[in-house]
Amino acid sequence: MSTYAIGDIQGCYRDFKKLLKQMNFNKKKDTLWLAGDLVNKGPNSLDVIKYIMDLDTKAISVLGNHDFYLIASYFQAKTWPNKNKNFEEILSDKDSNEIIKWLRQQKLVYKDPELEYILVHAGIYPKWDLKDTFLMASNIEKLLKSKNCKAFVETLWSNIPNLWHKKLSDKEKLIFSTNAFTRMRYLKEDMSLDFEIKENPEENTLSTLTPWFEFDNKIYNKYKVIIGHWSTLGFRETKKIVSIDTGCVWGNKLTGIEIFKNKKVKKFQVQC
Repeated sequence: MSTYAIGDIQGCYRDFKKLLKQMNFNKKKDTLWLAGDLVNKGPNSLDVIKYIMDLDTKAISVLGNHDFYLIASYFQAKTWPNKNKNFEEILSDKDSNEIIKWLRQQKLVYKDPELEYILVHAGIYPKWDLKDTFLMASNIEKLLKSKNCKAFVETLWSNIPNLWHKKLSDKEKLIFSTNAFTRMRYLKEDMSLDFEIKENPEENTLSTLTPWFEFDNKIYNKYKVIIGHWSTLGFRETKKIVSIDTGCVWGNKLTGIEIFKNKKVKKFQVQC
């Protein structure tokens, strides 16, 4: 029985299936972690999400920013940017209600104490400890599952506040937390989120910006964090993180890993 994780699929179903075959994934025995952004931009988002739904408890998926775009599109949230390029196939499908219901049940953050890994789409804000992280995630998850989901999603899209402090209102904390979990890459000198720069750290020339994972956090004393989202970062494994979004939807590669306790991951890739 093995545990695998795959980076941002974004509707690239054929490449997803090729990667599963390369990994020798056994859906009866193995567990598959998905780092978010299952949908959008690629040609077969519906096939991707239905396959993962069919895996049931053998799949553990966290929500990415494009998964939120799908939920917002379903509720016709006018406050969100128009990024629903490939959602019509899902929204017009006979199972669309069940698909969105399933998506709303997914986590923002997942941890495996045995393997000592955490799974999240973009990252964990450095000022949060483990308790803070899962409290913020739980607050978002409860609202996504609730009858008030539509109203919640309507208020969620904003780049403000981009700086965390405990005096934020409940609404502001939800906005900030969602952005940290699903959109974060760099932090500015005052620890505020930057939403503009997407280059990898080696290409970024702005000394005022620092990747979120370069800051110290006691979480790393026990857990390594698996992330997607940052395609220009590419695959990299450090003592703190494993980055597995390698830009399949942009014609690069789809990356998967096999996860072990106290060992480096085993990497799998297919050309997209």
